[in-house]
Amino acid sequence: MVKYRLKANPQGQFYFPKEVREELGHELILIPNSRAGVIFPKDATFDEVLESLRVIIEDLKLRKKLEESKK
Repeated sequence: MVKYRLKANPQGQFYFPKEVREELGHELILIPNSRAGVIFPKDATFDEVLESLRVIIEDLKLRKKLEESKK
């Protein structure tokens, strides 16, 4: 899974790489909380978003495990 680092410009706007824009489209929904958020196409179903999040969570667990094994 790819990891992107995003930075806001001086006006506070974020640039999304071309690959992300092509995959997600131009109209997105953002649901954040205090530490993370999920961004998805406006026409995605919640079931699709939840399944995608399950995949991302498994990837995060693996990254955490690999990070801990390096210590």
